Formats: sequence, C-alpha cells, structure tokens
Amino acid sequence: MVGIFNYFVDSRVRGYAKWLKKAGGSVDVLTSYRYEANQLLEEDGVRVFTIPSRQQKGKRLMYILDYAASFFVFAARLTKLYFKNHYDVIHFHNMPDFLVFTGLIPKIFGAKIILDIHDPLPEMYMSKFPSKENSIAMKLIRLEERLSAAFSHWVITANTHFKDNLIKRGIPARKITTINNYPDTDIFQFSKRPAEGSVHHDQFTLIFPGTIAPRYGLEVAINAMPTLIREIPNIHLLIIGRLFEHAASLISLAESLGVTHYVEFRPGIPNKKIPELLLQADVGIYPALPDRHMSIAIPGKLLEFAIMGLPIISSRLQIVEEMFDDTAVMFFEPGNAEEFAQCVKALYEDEALRKRMVQRADETLAQKHSLDHEVRKYLSLLNNLANRTIPIPEFDVTPK
Repeated sequence: MVGIFNYFVDSRVRGYAKWLKKAGGSVDVLTSYRYEANQLLEEDGVRVFTIPSRQQKGKRLMYILDYAASFFVFAARLTKLYFKNHYDVIHFHNMPDFLVFTGLIPKIFGAKIILDIHDPLPEMYMSKFPSKENSIAMKLIRLEERLSAAFSHWVITANTHFKDNLIKRGIPARKITTINNYPDTDIFQFSKRPAEGSVHHDQFTLIFPGTIAPRYGLEVAINAMPTLIREIPNIHLLIIGRLFEHAASLISLAESLGVTHYVEFRPGIPNKKIPELLLQADVGIYPALPDRHMSIAIPGKLLEFAIMGLPIISSRLQIVEEMFDDTAVMFFEPGNAEEFAQCVKALYEDEALRKRMVQRADETLAQKHSLDHEVRKYLSLLNNLANRTIPIPEFDVTPK
C-alpha cells in the first residue's frame, strides 16, 4: 500500500490491509503524512514505513510542491523495498494519482500496479478550489488522471458515480472496479450500542466528527443555534475535527451569534475513540453543501452514525438520497438553517420518531450495504492480478 495518508486513521486503507491479513496475505505500507522522521511502525502484523512530509493545507502551490518533492523519495524507498520483498501487487492510493509512476521499476520487474482513486482529483480540486471546467489547471489534472490510469494495470474507485466520471474522461470501463467505503468493523460495531433505555443524556447533543471545511456546511448548524436555544434549552452542538483556518471562522460565527456556550469544538481524535462520543450524542448531522464532488462522494460518517444507532439529519444531496430514504434520514435543503432547526426540533420532541429512523437505517444497511461483498470484489481482483488463489473470508456485519 502506497500513498500520502495517515494509515492509523485511514479506514479505507486499514480495511484493505485487514482483509488481506485475514486472508493470509502479507502487507507493507509506505506512507507520508507529517511524520517527524523516517520510522518503521507495526500494527496487527502490518509494517508501516513512514516518510516525513510538510503538507500545507489549503495552499495550491504548497500542495503541488509537497507532492512533487515526495515523488522522488517514494520512488527510491519503494524500489528498495520491492527488491527486498518482491511484492506481487503494489496498491497506490490517491491523491495524487501520479504517485503510481514511483512504481516504474517494480512494474518492469513484474509487480502489478493498482491505482485506487478514493476521490477523483478533478472533482476534488473544483470542490476545494473553484475553477473553470476548461482552465489550464483542470486540463492538466484530467491529463494526469488519464496517464496515471493508463500506467496502472487496474483502477479501483469508491462508488459508481466516480466510475462513471472516469469512463467519461476516457478510462476503459473494463479496467475499473468499484469498492465502496465501509466503516472499520473493529471500531464501529452494532454490539457496542447500549441497551435500549439504559442511557440518559443531560444535553441533547448534535454531533459532527470529520473534516472541518467550507464544503461541509457547518455554518448551517451554527446559524440554526439561536432558534434551537429557544426551543431546546439543553441543546449542544459538538464539532470534532482538526482545528485549521476554517474552524476559526466557525468559532467567530458562534461568538457573533452569542451561542458559544452551546457550541463545542474539539480537536480531531483517533477513529477508535469516535464510537464512544457517538454513544453520548443524540443525533448525527451531515450539513454538507452540494458541488461537483460532495454531491456524489459517499459520506462514510452516515454509515457510522447508522451502525452506532444514531438518528441522522442530512442535507438533501444526491448521494445521500441514494443511500437512505426519507424514513431513515431526516433531510433538509442544503444551506437552509431554518429547515435544519425544524428537523432538530422534530427529533427532539419525538422519541418514537428517533427510534423508527434508527430501525429503518438498520434495515437499509442490511439491504444495501454489505462489507462481505466489497471484500470479495477486492480479494478476487488481487487473485486475478497476482495469478494466485487466496481464501476469501467473510466480513458481513450488517444487522439481521
């Protein structure tokens, strides 16, 4: 596994590694994510080789420079590791896509190359840095994507919408497999839910654990707080994530509205601690705003909410409506703070409604979302690429 990510909190990459280990495979990870020095770490039999990085969030030029500098370090370390360990498959995780070219020498000597497009760079770039469709930057990004996919033996992506867009941009459909995201089943488990009626909260807590960035629409929840305070005296909004520049603007917004006492910001925490906080909350919220990326990117946190038994309030996005219907998720129009507040009030006043929504979310998980199905697709792909036969264990944890 190769990429610029924090392996210890990246549930998609950790999931792949866990599936392979359970099937009897051997997994090394080469990653760069703000580590202070080169390290060799190990977790559950997976070796993690680290490369220092100085990623600069929110700055286009620094993104490019950091990725460019990392390329040569990755190429040298990966080549050295390949000749020592002779990997059958090298699985690259974007962003960026062009990191696959660091596997040139291993590919020449027989390693199979997978490009895993967690988030398509053209859509992601336009979401973070609004750009014109035909700008030079966008043309270069699409070229980078096509060349990277052409170099790879296979392409994986995270949902059918991403796959459709890749096909439209010239990547052959026969070369793409969709592996949907699913929460880490070692962390998010139905069995961790408390017994019904055993938990009583002093506050009515809305929770958002994730990326704090403009595209997630957290201003909507904060703008709704003055109304909610009048209706729900014990209301509490808990936002958990890395407190970068946008978090400061949200804190200022809460201060200007006089709701600081009711809005809590906590720094990002390890994934394994998230379930504990979800169990202390009453409603999971996802107020994301629609754009080229957010409208089609599956929000894994909604699945986490559902698994942990939280009723969900979400902005009405295409991808969320495909995941859950109106009986499982309470929808509001994106950006509409008044409608968001009405959803919160409805759930606060109706405990039976909260229970029905949790039950419907459970039923939807059982019908539509199966981890076992995703594991089988991935391990079957590796068997074909590496010309091996490894057992495919069952991981189906959907509720029965």
